[in-house]
Amino acid sequence: MASRISQDHAVDIGLGTLQAIRRKKPPLATYAYPNYKLFNTFFKGNVKEVGDKLEGHVTLASEDNAGHGGFWDEDTLSKKNIQSKYTVPWRRAYGGMLWNEIESSINQSPARIYNVWESQYDSAVKDIVEEVQAKVLGAPLSSSDDTSPYSIFSWLSCGTAATEGFTGYSAHYDDAVAVGNASKTTFNKGGLASTATSKADWASYYGDHQGNIDDSLLQMLHAAVLKLNFQPPVVPEKLPMEKVAYSIYTNLNVIQKLDAFYRASDDNMGYRPDGYFGEPTFKRIPMMYCPPLDTAKTDVYGTDPIIGLNHNAIYPVILRGWDFSISRQRDRNRHVVMSLFMDLVYQIWCNTSPKYAGWLISQHPDSD
Repeated sequence: MASRISQDHAVDIGLGTLQAIRRKKPPLATYAYPNYKLFNTFFKGNVKEVGDKLEGHVTLASEDNAGHGGFWDEDTLSKKNIQSKYTVPWRRAYGGMLWNEIESSINQSPARIYNVWESQYDSAVKDIVEEVQAKVLGAPLSSSDDTSPYSIFSWLSCGTAATEGFTGYSAHYDDAVAVGNASKTTFNKGGLASTATSKADWASYYGDHQGNIDDSLLQMLHAAVLKLNFQPPVVPEKLPMEKVAYSIYTNLNVIQKLDAFYRASDDNMGYRPDGYFGEPTFKRIPMMYCPPLDTAKTDVYGTDPIIGLNHNAIYPVILRGWDFSISRQRDRNRHVVMSLFMDLVYQIWCNTSPKYAGWLISQHPDSD
């Protein structure tokens, strides 16, 4: 008579099966959803790091030792502390799945067991991916929020209403409902305070389009592309791909209104409709649809945001050994059930001043 599979044995079999599925379907390659272009492009070249936190150093001042002088003038040099250190803590996203030992005995066919595990694996990864994408496009809730990671908007933030320039001095908490007053509660990016008169080079580029999705927006986009030195990909390929260093993300309203504006401005539209119904570009830089941005966040990024990202400067960093890692644990209260957990320890990192990492253009909350 066949012996009963012990729970420990079942866990080992399940874990081995799950690892085989993982090799076949890596988490970040599995969920290349068409509407997740930001997530897929953003996470494509993630960096593995170690340490108790992420730490960077940036030069935000000058020693003022350069100048012109006569051939016989006396030389004078000064030494200042012009290096600033910024830090960001790690954050953990998690998911998991349950497996019933009795079901394992019922489903003796290896193919059936594999299919059940594969579907549970897919579900676990999907849940984490959707959770992470929401956080990447959100913001910490408050100063006491020790679970939310930095987001793209923690580095590329709203600046001054009705302006265009490097005015994104501080990031904004996602707390409009709690505070009842949008875009007012701020925090220092990486712990570095920045103002127009102190560490001004730590500010990111922001433009307020004031709800005008027309030729004035195109002028703002043009200025942002030039000032941030965005370059189009050499070979146009379908995203995501490692070769794209610069990309633009926005919502449905912006893309549709720009398409309508282009069509109305082009007498030849009837002969080349594909130019307005494919994946749009600006200055040959991909402008990709990002569904979460359809929802306005007046406390974080405003309305109808357009993000320009330099993927070489701002990207996700994953703690080495915790890249969708799988661990196991018995369920003490259900002795025929085993639990497998999946953990991602990561952070959104900017390896230089946000001034060079990208830009945000949106309708500022104060210009509604």
